[in-house]
Amino acid sequence: MRWSPMIVLAAALVPAVALGGEARADERATRNRALVAAAFERWAAGQGDVFALLADDATWRVMGSDPAIARTYHGREALLAATARPLAARLSGPLVPTVRRMWAESDDVLVEWSGSAPVHDGTRYANDYLWIMTLRDGRITAVTAYLDVAAFAAVLAKPARPGA
Repeated sequence: MRWSPMIVLAAALVPAVALGGEARADERATRNRALVAAAFERWAAGQGDVFALLADDATWRVMGSDPAIARTYHGREALLAATARPLAARLSGPLVPTVRRMWAESDDVLVEWSGSAPVHDGTRYANDYLWIMTLRDGRITAVTAYLDVAAFAAVLAKPARPGA
């Protein structure tokens, strides 16, 4: 049997193309992980938060059984208005994140972290989280968030601090 030069060339290129795709996915994973890690570092240092990376049209899905909290939020503003701002209004200090583990694959970055902050009534809010984030062009476009929804709901049930 005689092999055509074109068939030999095509057979040689298929693995190279596949590996090139893997290399690009690895590069995206490295870049996305670095973006998210830097955002968490700034947040822990009191110089911003991860929400700055959210695309305006991001989708954020909170998992759980409390329909008031565990639902899908469409858009950055909807998420901040329903969750982040009401939480901040009950805290007397910043929520400080501590990253436990971070994984990245292609466009997805998973972060397991804990956060705690003083509540204005003298108690303390503490929660553990796992966020699965999808990034496109340096922006978070989708998140699935796992957390202790009952702990989050309990702090939101408290009155906001005066002036918040």
